[in-house]
Amino acid sequence: MTQRRPDTAITENTLTRDDLPVWLDRVSRTFALTIRMLKEPFRTYASAAYLLCRIVDTVEDCETLPAETKCEYLREFCGRISGNSSGGPGPARRLFPDPSNWEEKLTHHESAILVMIRSFPGPIQNIVFPYVVEMAEGMVMFLERQNENGILHFESDEQLDQYCYYVAGTVGLMMNEMFAAISGADKSGAREAAVELGIGLQLTNIVKDIQKDRLRNIHYCPRGDNPHWPGNAFPRTGVDLNREVLTLASATISHLTTGQDYFLHLDSNFKQYKLFCVTNYLMAWKTLEACLRHSLRTANPVGAKISRFCVYYTLLESHGCVASPQFLNWRVNRLRDNCISLILASDSTRHLPHPVRDGFYGGAKSRRKTPHPGKRIRPGPAPR
Repeated sequence: MTQRRPDTAITENTLTRDDLPVWLDRVSRTFALTIRMLKEPFRTYASAAYLLCRIVDTVEDCETLPAETKCEYLREFCGRISGNSSGGPGPARRLFPDPSNWEEKLTHHESAILVMIRSFPGPIQNIVFPYVVEMAEGMVMFLERQNENGILHFESDEQLDQYCYYVAGTVGLMMNEMFAAISGADKSGAREAAVELGIGLQLTNIVKDIQKDRLRNIHYCPRGDNPHWPGNAFPRTGVDLNREVLTLASATISHLTTGQDYFLHLDSNFKQYKLFCVTNYLMAWKTLEACLRHSLRTANPVGAKISRFCVYYTLLESHGCVASPQFLNWRVNRLRDNCISLILASDSTRHLPHPVRDGFYGGAKSRRKTPHPGKRIRPGPAPR
């Protein structure tokens, strides 16, 4: 086993493959655990690609930077990917001259991460760079839609899905193609399911951090007509926070349900990659359930999170799910049923046409007329 270098030995000008686990532990709570399930060299490729995406996401999410500054950096970032980058201090140093957290410190290593990815095989570079550029360009497009006060409202379900595609669907496609390039498997038919899975995971994070995003004037819940709140039933102004959570949770359930097809059809020979997908998938369902069960915690700017015990229990549970498709199907149906029951039992939506109860169950690409392909759901009280 390769021994990690001490943290003090990692500087802006030097970042090796042995340093990737250190930075993953610093900037990620669960991904750093699940990525260890992958075999080399896939683990190294995915780690470096994740850190590069995390740099872009850190700049886009920064509350203290104006939108114009973010757009300027992201456009220059796309240009640097197409050119050559030295291993010196990253251009993000001018954005965060005195970084206050590990995410901001990571941006100083942009050039070193680019150099590392350019040392990967050509096919891997041709997968990572185009999708990271697409992500950055999509972020620029939505940053430019903010008004003069920095407020962004999503007007439709389709617009929200488009945003989630740029920030997470691209990651799903990137992981799918990297896996295909390394394993030699034909995964071209799994692209749509990979996008749905990525969007579902992103919507889970949006629900978890909804109040934090509202404080920075980002309102993800669509104001216009959408399949989750049909017609004029959903109020366009003065939206209650719980209603936003329930609306976005309905969309999350739809995309996670569709995204399940991605790993269900993985060959049994690719156990490590399936284990990686299933673990992140189960954690998303449990996070969504925690947000619905503890709405008061969701209203906290810190956001609702599953406990550390739940994280490690899910790591063990996912092994059983991969070993037994029947157990996986039962576990996912149980988690999904819990989330749907919590939505149906909510007092704040009892007087409105409900997306799940009335058959408006689906995202922009899937207008399902049934709750889900599993068991029939009967409205009732939330499970204890």
